[in-house]
Amino acid sequence: MMFGFRFHARRTPPQAPARPTTHMVARLVPAAPCGWVFFDGSETRMITADGTDLIIPGGAFFPREARRYASESEASAEAARLNDASLCLDRPWREKPASAFEVKRLSFAHAMAQF
Repeated sequence: MMFGFRFHARRTPPQAPARPTTHMVARLVPAAPCGWVFFDGSETRMITADGTDLIIPGGAFFPREARRYASESEASAEAARLNDASLCLDRPWREKPASAFEVKRLSFAHAMAQF
């Protein structure tokens, strides 16, 4: 008895090239591990007793967990949206370039050569 197997390759459509994600939305929080809380893209909507629509943004403590945006204008628009739907009057959410939070990692040998 012979067994025949046929495999059909499933073709996936080509994906659009990834857009560079160079900006994020963050707020200064000195007590946070790196001094900032980053918007992670999640949010909880609430309506207060007086009918005010509020957004409680999700936060991340580390830049790698933050939602990224392709441009400064996209990140600025998101920060403005979060600030407009917040009870905080100081408009704490702001656009920050991702490069501001990048840490250069050196190899051990390279780090030792610096001393």
